Amino acid sequence: MGNLRGLLVAAVLIVIIIAGGVFIYGKSAKKDVSNNQASPTEQTQATSQDGAQVITLTPDGFSPATLTVKAGTKVRWVNKSGQLGQVDSDPHPVHTSFPPMNFDGFSDGSSVELVFDKTGTYHYHNHLNPSQTGTVVVE
Repeated sequence: MGNLRGLLVAAVLIVIIIAGGVFIYGKSAKKDVSNNQASPTEQTQATSQDGAQVITLTPDGFSPATLTVKAGTKVRWVNKSGQLGQVDSDPHPVHTSFPPMNFDGFSDGSSVELVFDKTGTYHYHNHLNPSQTGTVVVE
């Protein structure tokens, strides 16, 4: 009788462990689905009426943070941060990696733009808030 009781307890424990695993897995799967929002690097690219690809400077940084374009594409940075911004090539503070991408400050509501003629990966930042970074990949 003791052996049967031990098997019964073991079976109940196994069922509890399996049920707990299913519950936890189901909860995390629902969480992943409900938080399925595009990150700044995955947001869709915006195209202006003149065909330029648009990157927006927001209070939180550049959106999209990474933009992939074809050679010959015009990229426009639009400032919607509520304050002065300044797009400059890396590294901070010397801005030597791609001098054509070094712009003066541009006020909220204004924009700066550049045509990328050569393939490559171009890293930049907001000189006035260097934690805000971005990348233009030209294919």
